[in-house]
Amino acid sequence: MKILAFDTSNKPLSVAVVEDGKVLAHVESSENKTHSVTLLPDIKNSLADASLSVNDIDRIAVADGPGSYTGVRIAVTVAKTLAFTLNKPLVGISSLKLLAADGGNEQFLIPLMDARNDNAYAGVYSSKNGKLVNVIDDQHITMAKLLELLQDYDEDKLEFINATQKLTDLIREKYPHAKIMSAEDSLPDATKLAKLAEQAEPVKDIDSFVPTYLRLTQAEHDWYEKGHKDDGNISYVEEV
Repeated sequence: MKILAFDTSNKPLSVAVVEDGKVLAHVESSENKTHSVTLLPDIKNSLADASLSVNDIDRIAVADGPGSYTGVRIAVTVAKTLAFTLNKPLVGISSLKLLAADGGNEQFLIPLMDARNDNAYAGVYSSKNGKLVNVIDDQHITMAKLLELLQDYDEDKLEFINATQKLTDLIREKYPHAKIMSAEDSLPDATKLAKLAEQAEPVKDIDSFVPTYLRLTQAEHDWYEKGHKDDGNISYVEEV
């Protein structure tokens, strides 16, 4: 199976073409560039490096969030467009699950994305039969609450992944002996995304596939602050 995988949910951009576990091409950039400008050229270059056309791809895989709102929207939009126009299966993988794939042999892997103000996007994963299983759902959560949820776990079996210095300091106050992988050492990797996608079920309806934000966007927050309700048919544009 030939898989085109890409992730723009975090600051680094990662694109890979993988066939039956063999990496044919891999582009990774942590440069401060706009993903909307670089993603399509990087996909094109990756396919060229793999000596494939986009029509040769059997499956499209994308990290569908949480993460940067703009970054997630870009990747999901490109993935949906390619999958729909080429009639290819589409697989969405949690950006946190992708980070968990960087973890070691600890029993419980806790991928993090710093959401500021002592908050984080986080989940808890465990490796079972060679697969990552979500044992605490991905969520937007305060670090205080997350660390409280983990108090029944053996500290020596915890590994926090993608921790900024601020998150590391908070973790160390509660779990001084837990393993922590810094944000610099746990960059998203599209080759691992392809591996996860090979084991996953494709989405059933490409048209209804949307990013996983895990919290309201600013537009939604402002809308509800004004007293509007979710009636299933929301427009965030005010009538004048």
